[in-house]
Amino acid sequence: MKRAIFPLPIFILPQGYTRLRIFEPRYLNMVKTALENDTGFVLCTFEHDTPFNISAQGCLVDIIDFNQDDSGMLLIDVIASKTVQIDDVYQDEQELRHGLISNCTAPYWYSQSFADIGEHTKLKLTLQNIFSTNPELSELYKQTRFDELTWVVARWLELLPISIEKKQQLAFETNFDNLLSFLHTVINNEFA
Repeated sequence: MKRAIFPLPIFILPQGYTRLRIFEPRYLNMVKTALENDTGFVLCTFEHDTPFNISAQGCLVDIIDFNQDDSGMLLIDVIASKTVQIDDVYQDEQELRHGLISNCTAPYWYSQSFADIGEHTKLKLTLQNIFSTNPELSELYKQTRFDELTWVVARWLELLPISIEKKQQLAFETNFDNLLSFLHTVINNEFA
């Protein structure tokens, strides 16, 4: 299926929420079309060295809320529904990017079912603390899943102050045990 693509310097995984400020006419039209047709759009990482600055994967996002800021700029809240592969990218007359999207199993660990948080309670508790001390996160996340290990790991990857390139490497190229080890090391060093 064809979808509009919005490349940004942002990293998001399925079930992640983010708030976007929309001001360019091409993206205002994208939002209007997505709402009218209930289709969503693809949010992907902006990459300097690719055609149309599009990464190979992105997330299909659905608009769940919208508002205006004090300057009248459109704010939309989106939730990432699933990871998608992006192919056959082109630009329309407004320079809005479009592409064919297909289901993607990456990151492979996200679709696996890990029972509960188990021995990784510190990851859960520290993330819960970050949510409770950051009202904008609590407001944005209408639904949380702190007892699901993959959900907690995905939120940590989104929130950590590391480069998008490092986040992509950890999410898409690192095995899950190494990813957990990395997160425990960071959390233990930063939140000990």
